[in-house]
Amino acid sequence: MKRISELQKKPLFKTFPFKTILAVLATGMLAYLLAKTDLKLLWAHLRQLPLPIMLLLIALQLLTQLALNYQWYRLCKSLNMKTSFFRLLVANSYGVIADAITPGEKVGGEVVRVVQLKRMLGYGTGQSASLTAIQKSISIFALVLLNIAALAALSGRIGFLQAAAAKTVLILILAALALFLLSMVFYTDKINSFMQRLPFNGKTARGIKKWMMGFASDTKQISSQPKRWIFQLLLSFGIWALFPMKLFILVSQYTVVNIFVLYAVTFISYFAAMIPILPGGLGTFEGTMSGLLLVYGLTPEEAVAVSLVFRFVTFWFVVLLSAAVILLWKLLSYIRKKEYGFE
Repeated sequence: MKRISELQKKPLFKTFPFKTILAVLATGMLAYLLAKTDLKLLWAHLRQLPLPIMLLLIALQLLTQLALNYQWYRLCKSLNMKTSFFRLLVANSYGVIADAITPGEKVGGEVVRVVQLKRMLGYGTGQSASLTAIQKSISIFALVLLNIAALAALSGRIGFLQAAAAKTVLILILAALALFLLSMVFYTDKINSFMQRLPFNGKTARGIKKWMMGFASDTKQISSQPKRWIFQLLLSFGIWALFPMKLFILVSQYTVVNIFVLYAVTFISYFAAMIPILPGGLGTFEGTMSGLLLVYGLTPEEAVAVSLVFRFVTFWFVVLLSAAVILLWKLLSYIRKKEYGFE
């Protein structure tokens, strides 16, 4: 009886090692790829990538980062918040650095963004949190829709997805997530009313209720003009669309693969990287993308080379760029403080 009572006190998700199992699976996939990969041949593939192609990929990534920052800028304008494109870029750069050291899609980067938006632009904590929540909801909603399309496109080529039950379950999970994100943006008034009626009045509960009230007010401002939501969603689709374009350019150096297939490979890999195992989705992303590329005729060396270059351009280059933006901001702040006595 004592043992049963002890188990009842422990939450299931803490007693069952989901994270450990996922980590083992990701490590196993990477180990398999490394075992099948000729490292000398892999290095040869990496060295053979033409410099103009690498520069084109970097240019597309710069465009991606500017488009993402523009999305934040337009959201601020929609919420009637005084803003600065460069200050938003700096605040997001801090978030990128935090994302790089936190596992998967955890909240580390978002918390840092909230803090930096408050510090850099003078927004209140509630405003910063609302802005971050709205942007994240729109971006992930677009990614979920793209993943539903990706699963439909790839289901005939991946073994376990050929089973109708597996495909149905995955699509239902993604659809439920999409509906949840949709409700967070379009039905915040009802959610807020429900939250305000809850019989909890502790300090934390009051803080959540206060934020929810502000969040409902902020989303209502955008909802009053549906074109703003449509623009934001289309912008998210456009930003995400730049990623398979980069993969298409890379894969084209080795073989011909349908761009719609690469579109599916890209978004499934990004969704897998959201699993909180290692910092920045490290390992999960590379293993998933390489494994999917093997299905479409690339050799292990080619698949790993493509995954590594793609990951460098879309992740590590962005981390380095963000560090450079922060250093530039620090330098400009130092000069202004020294010359004019303010930052």
